[in-house]
Amino acid sequence: MHWYLAYEPAALPHLFRILWPFWYLRDRQAEARPWVEELLPAAVSLDPQARAELEWAATVTANEVGDDAAALAARRRLEPLLAEIQDPFLRGICHLGIAWTSPISGDFEGALRELSASLGELRGQEEPFFTALAAFTAGAAETALGRPDGALTHLRMMRELADRFGYTWLTASARLQLGILAIVQGRPGQARELLDEALDLSLATRIIRNVTLCLAAFAQLASAEGDPERAALLAGAAEGLRRRAGFSTWPMLRRGEAELAAQTCQALGDDRFGQAFAAGARLSQQEAVAIIRDQPSDHTQPS
Repeated sequence: MHWYLAYEPAALPHLFRILWPFWYLRDRQAEARPWVEELLPAAVSLDPQARAELEWAATVTANEVGDDAAALAARRRLEPLLAEIQDPFLRGICHLGIAWTSPISGDFEGALRELSASLGELRGQEEPFFTALAAFTAGAAETALGRPDGALTHLRMMRELADRFGYTWLTASARLQLGILAIVQGRPGQARELLDEALDLSLATRIIRNVTLCLAAFAQLASAEGDPERAALLAGAAEGLRRRAGFSTWPMLRRGEAELAAQTCQALGDDRFGQAFAAGARLSQQEAVAIIRDQPSDHTQPS
């Protein structure tokens, strides 16, 4: 990267786009972001496609680490470039990046419009990674908006991609979101089965992002089952692991997590909720998983 920055910076935007799935699957976007930021001052000297790739990379890496202001600023620079992009694949992922940032301002309907445009471009590409991410995001948005039928349509698309390509991380993500949908629809038994599968697969692939999503989903399940203290503990565990890994809650999921925190805080009171959440945030991944498996040790319980 340092060689390219010094001698061939024009090649980097495309390299960022190619490497991004690796950064995503290995939880390394915080490491990659400084390279993207270092190149941004040279954006005006790039051709339209390279500039779009660079602004896309700036949008999604800032979004991943929770820098809302930088993500929105990069998005504003990216949007005017869409009309100049000739590559349908690049247009598709640019729409996806814009969709990921829309919920920062609470615009879930705008996110769905961008996701529709993204899927429209990606469907003909025979490319499972970004198509699956777009379907996952659409399912999450539909769930957040209380539209289970629409969510199920997108999640079935994701599950079909997982079955066809045999990607473990994709299977885990599909099971995870289907489990969340089952919670929302009042089917806790089915939700637990799906979330157990998602957690096992996420642990096997060692993708911390997926593990934290599973912890947050199990927190939601605990709340639905009438155990707010366990819900607060697991929500804290998800947040603690995210913070230590250097990434943040996706804007698409913040509303649901905020609603869960408000519900558990109301049920427990401010002090008990704060103690349970803080205790969860101190847990290791192994300790948090032990709580889900009903094998807590003395030091994993809030005082």
